[in-house]
Amino acid sequence: MSEELQEQNSFDQNKEPAEAEQSVKLPISQQLVKIFTDPVTFFQNLRENPTWLLPLILIILMSIIFTSVTKDQMLEFRKQMIYDSEKIPEELKDQSIEQIENMSPGAYFTQAVIGSFIGVGLIYVIGAGFLLLIGNFFLGGQATFKQMFALFTWANMVSIVEMLVKMILVLQKNSMEVYTSLALFMDPAKSKTFIFQLLNAIDVFTIWKVILLAIGFGIIYRFSAKKSYITVISIYVVYVLLSIGIGRLFV
Repeated sequence: MSEELQEQNSFDQNKEPAEAEQSVKLPISQQLVKIFTDPVTFFQNLRENPTWLLPLILIILMSIIFTSVTKDQMLEFRKQMIYDSEKIPEELKDQSIEQIENMSPGAYFTQAVIGSFIGVGLIYVIGAGFLLLIGNFFLGGQATFKQMFALFTWANMVSIVEMLVKMILVLQKNSMEVYTSLALFMDPAKSKTFIFQLLNAIDVFTIWKVILLAIGFGIIYRFSAKKSYITVISIYVVYVLLSIGIGRLFV
């Protein structure tokens, strides 16, 4: 009985498409639709055809657009962060703020482009590598870095929707302090508190990404849904706690 339940919990054990269908790469148009509407079928195909260039380019482009469009709000946010910081000496605060105020549009755009390429690329390489480490060495599965990088990149296609929504909210509010998380129900003045940052980690778009990562992780490794969700959620919880802890050292 337990074996039957485990099979029912598997993402693709009883619904796996024929090998011939799996080996045929989905057209780009279908990839862009199915990652949102039918992630199970999408990741079944991605397991045999791991691609990552298209989503990576789209995410980087959206990151550049977001950073460029919200330039005024972003610079004001940076200045406020410097003002409020208890770790930066007063003499350095004035110098840093002056550099921000004197930054030319061209320098800002260059910074946005370079930051997007390096930031997104580095984060995704680290994220994919960590998933591979957990899946291959701790859970005994078999996958390649290309599969994990493709999984991590495609799951983060949600970031395009997230940046679009938040860009609209930033422009409407004229502030970078916009939230789509449980932190929405707290006073923004408490943004430095642990509970605020913890609630901010419970974000609608982040939950969406975690779900996609869990689905893809289970399908690529052929793990049960339960095992995959526990693994990915545990990784995210550890990441959040470490991020909050490290971040509080510099604020």
